[in-house]
Amino acid sequence: MTIRWGYALNQWRTGHDHFVLRRDHEVAFKTVAISGFDAVELEAGTGRWEPLGRKDWIELHYGAVQALCDMMTACSLQGASSYYFDPGWPIFEEGAFGRSPLNRDDHAPILRSLQRYAELLPQLGGNMLVARALPPFADTKMPASDAFQLAAECWNKVGQMANDHGISFAIKLDAVSILRSVDDVASLLELCNPAMVGLSIDTADAAIAGIDPVALYRRLADRTRHVQLSNTRYVDETNDFRLPNPDKTMLTGGGAREIERWYCELGDNRGLVDVAAFHRELVKQGYDGWVVVESEQSPVPATSTMLNGWYVKQLRRDPLLQSE
Repeated sequence: MTIRWGYALNQWRTGHDHFVLRRDHEVAFKTVAISGFDAVELEAGTGRWEPLGRKDWIELHYGAVQALCDMMTACSLQGASSYYFDPGWPIFEEGAFGRSPLNRDDHAPILRSLQRYAELLPQLGGNMLVARALPPFADTKMPASDAFQLAAECWNKVGQMANDHGISFAIKLDAVSILRSVDDVASLLELCNPAMVGLSIDTADAAIAGIDPVALYRRLADRTRHVQLSNTRYVDETNDFRLPNPDKTMLTGGGAREIERWYCELGDNRGLVDVAAFHRELVKQGYDGWVVVESEQSPVPATSTMLNGWYVKQLRRDPLLQSE
């Protein structure tokens, strides 16, 4: 059993034109490394404001992918653990302005897009490709059973492609889709090839959706290939996930309660996720893979990273684990 610890860089993007310079990347890499993490998780992206989001932009900013690898190595990182991909985001280079696994015509373009990352990841030292499982609730205009079937068709193709490239693949639940229970997540996974498609658990998003992350992992430990370990102070009690464009109206805009920040650090004493219990369950079940820590919407990314790094050190010294 080997838990490998990574850190998501998405919290550094606090604005449209932020985190675009190499010196900003270097500071982030060093902060992640000094906080005790081994690798970074990158997000797929588009345009010159996402210099780590695509191979062509990495090459434009760094000259070559290897130059980015060299910088990460110089900052004491192993590389990039994983890429996160949301098919609903625009990809200007491909003339795409939002795709969906619930549209069969989009399956082939989604597969082609993700193949680029399956080819790129090994060059960056990574082995894990993660995709958003389903679009937001408001964009799902069909019964759940039909949505699950269509999404599974798409993700099975992607999983096969990733496997062919020696890459693991997982679909990620989030707080604003129709996945609102452990049974929902299990139903979707049952339609996916277990050898090719795993589950990525985001602990904060699960809690926001009203799902107990520990119960979710216990039920689906054999399908879990990736973890985004995060925390939240809030459950979506007012069903803001039903709002149009909930990524902005709810998670960024705060929703009906005008919540300033949905996410918090792992050790926040008002956090709802029992992070220690979740970690103990990972160890108990013999989880083997990346645990990527995340603190979205952080007002001070470096501070959040260091606080999370300190808390992870405490997790790894958990006396309940040491006594077993």
